[in-house]
Amino acid sequence: MATYKVNIPAGPLWNDQDAKEKAPKIAAAHQGKWTGQWNTVVESQMSVVEVELPVKPSGSNEFKTDVIAGPIWSNDEAQQIGASIAASYGAEFTGQWKTIVEGVMSVVEIKYTF
Repeated sequence: MATYKVNIPAGPLWNDQDAKEKAPKIAAAHQGKWTGQWNTVVESQMSVVEVELPVKPSGSNEFKTDVIAGPIWSNDEAQQIGASIAASYGAEFTGQWKTIVEGVMSVVEIKYTF
């Protein structure tokens, strides 16, 4: 199975012990595994944890949810950008979308497999 590594925001982590307690749960929430690496990016405000993710999540369970996508002006635009937005969440685009605030914000429906 192909994998890749990314840094995921974790809020402030105060030390190695704090990271060891929180990072595995953060990684699991993203369907990945913590690599053991973390660092502070904004003192007392934000740290990131390195997570290894599968290129294509697998499993027999599915969960669908909407995620914000900025303003989308047409179905053609939604179909063009939906897969990339979904991939940024480790999910797949279902093809469904809707505007929630006219001219300001739309959402796309994504599907997690686990």
